[in-house]
Amino acid sequence: MQTSLAVRPEVRSRGRSDIVYSKGFYAFLCGAVLIGALLGTVSYCVSGESFIESLGSFQKSFIERRSGMEVSRVLVSSLASSSLLLAAEFLLGMCAVGQPFELAVPVFRGMGLGLTLAQLYAAYGSGKMLFSMGLILPSGIITALVLIAGARESLALSCVYFKLTLSDRQEKGLAESFKLYAAKFMVLEAALALAAAVDCITSYFLIGYF
Repeated sequence: MQTSLAVRPEVRSRGRSDIVYSKGFYAFLCGAVLIGALLGTVSYCVSGESFIESLGSFQKSFIERRSGMEVSRVLVSSLASSSLLLAAEFLLGMCAVGQPFELAVPVFRGMGLGLTLAQLYAAYGSGKMLFSMGLILPSGIITALVLIAGARESLALSCVYFKLTLSDRQEKGLAESFKLYAAKFMVLEAALALAAAVDCITSYFLIGYF
């Protein structure tokens, strides 16, 4: 009977981790990106005319800047913007109550995708929508998947810290867990570099059609 009672806390802890890494929760995070994309599109559509015009001119200037950029500058710019979101997830993972903000990162990324595509549609019309999607979506999807993976890792570590905060028992340190956590985020950063490279390729081949 004592053995059974001793095992139960570990089973509950393992159950929480299983939820974060489950296929259902992964689908939930993917849905968060899609909801963000929808929110970004809707927010653009319901914005005032002056705001839409300013965003449209900004998007045109974005295309003009991209057409005049060197490949190395496109790579650095693309990698820097996505790395900021990944760094936010990494830091939030070390917070016991960072879960709401960690869930907000995929939504924020989705909003960026939806808003950008809506801007390109408004600026260049439906005739160039396929080129707009080809320019934005390949690297955008890779980045979103990387941020989803980062959100899962940060959520898992935040739950561990939250459990330690509420526990009245002495627990072992998390040095090994943190090393693994940092290693996973280094791999995710490498994946963001791949997404930035894809962004360079799509910009090189498609920017001339705008």
